[in-house]
Amino acid sequence: MLPSLDPASSTGLVLLPALKITALLATGYAVDRALSPPNPPPAPKTCIDNRTLFERAIRHVTFCSKMLTWVIVLCDALATLHLAAPTSITLPLASVLLPASLASLPAPSAGSPAALPASSPPSAPTLPVLAYSIVAPPSSIPPTLSTSMSLYPHLTPTALVMIQPHLFLLFGAALALWGAALRVACFRALGPLFTFELTISPTHRLVTDGPYAWVRHPSYAGVYAVLLGASAVMVAPGAWLREAWLAPSLCAASSWAGSIIPAVGAAPALSSTDGMTLTAAELLASRGGAGFCGGDVGVSAVRTVLAWAFVAFWTTKVVYALRSTNRRLGTEDAELRRVFGAQWEEWAGRVPWALVPWVF
Repeated sequence: MLPSLDPASSTGLVLLPALKITALLATGYAVDRALSPPNPPPAPKTCIDNRTLFERAIRHVTFCSKMLTWVIVLCDALATLHLAAPTSITLPLASVLLPASLASLPAPSAGSPAALPASSPPSAPTLPVLAYSIVAPPSSIPPTLSTSMSLYPHLTPTALVMIQPHLFLLFGAALALWGAALRVACFRALGPLFTFELTISPTHRLVTDGPYAWVRHPSYAGVYAVLLGASAVMVAPGAWLREAWLAPSLCAASSWAGSIIPAVGAAPALSSTDGMTLTAAELLASRGGAGFCGGDVGVSAVRTVLAWAFVAFWTTKVVYALRSTNRRLGTEDAELRRVFGAQWEEWAGRVPWALVPWVF
């Protein structure tokens, strides 16, 4: 969490979700900008090594990456907005995106966010908080989370985690933006010569300035940064995909392990918002199965299948794209060396790094 933004104030409660939503939208823009071709496809006869599946489908692969990223970040942004400020406008979509226990959260009162009727029972700690209690003492729970739990009891611990941008999410967004900026610099340096397809036109010239003065293949370094950054944003702690769709499936799987939970009876105690102290084992034992998972085990079955199918598809696509572009490095160098000869040799002598200066 971000220790510099204090959620103890109403300003902090607003700034944290706003920062997360901004990072999500920036990630979507970065992926879209970096993977949008700056020029139309070249004539097929000018393409090099267009027999591979990747070369033939590269524009479809990039389009798929853009659309999937936009779907995930927009869903995450909407879920964050609903959790931070639930309204009748966000509720219909939130009821699809979030488990019922989160989608139907009451809105904070106008006077004090912490004010709840005396008869309202405190929410039992859920999976994200239990993860801390099982492996570490309560004193190690992030200050922003423990403070928010006491000041905003209308939000469950899961919701509190989801409205605050984790540092890993911010790092992923920054990495994606940096990669997109590098790609745009390459678009401008090459101008009409930049195509997603591997090609050398009759009017081709060897560009050695701009980002190409530092590494020979900066556009691929940008692709790696964009895809890895977007992946980090999607699965960072507090991300919608992770907390609302993936975590419940893991949570439901814990129901069959109820017989071994007492083995962690010595786990450190976790204080709830009403002052009661429970060990993680006691809490799990008292709220196993559907209760522990918020009562959404059956409803989340479709979400579980879709979420893990997306993870498998995205991972396969990213690995395939990174592997295929990495194979391109040697092909491009060989072709440029063949066409430009001594000019390429001189450039490669000055710029020996393919992707990262002084590293690779």
